[in-house]
Amino acid sequence: MISIAVIFHAAIIGFMVFFSAVVAQSVFKTLSQKAAGAFLRVLFPRMFIFGLVLSLMASSVAAYDGVAEMALLSIFISTGFVLNAFVVTPIINKQRDAMLEGDENAGKKFKQFHFVSVAIFLVQLITSSYIVVTSIIHSL
Repeated sequence: MISIAVIFHAAIIGFMVFFSAVVAQSVFKTLSQKAAGAFLRVLFPRMFIFGLVLSLMASSVAAYDGVAEMALLSIFISTGFVLNAFVVTPIINKQRDAMLEGDENAGKKFKQFHFVSVAIFLVQLITSSYIVVTSIIHSL
């Protein structure tokens, strides 16, 4: 039987893939660069907090069920959402503002922190996928 914690991880995968494949593509195709930036500044923190809530719920359920590895991996994923929401995204926004004001060094920092954010996002997606796939295999 599949645990509710695994369902939370499936939801994490779903919203992350949906964002990457649908939302991000649509935003840049339909909105001006200025409007897209304003929209994403509102969306990103909310998306990361949504992921944080789901991953904390998964860690709680996994801990309650006595599945230590899943609980620890869920906490690891939660940490990534905290970092992206409260540390990396504010730095990205600050560097983007400075870059738009003509600070050439800020453009380089913007790219570096954007890379860090994307890397965290991908590691979280891979980790949630690992949890779902291994849980399905073990339930067979």
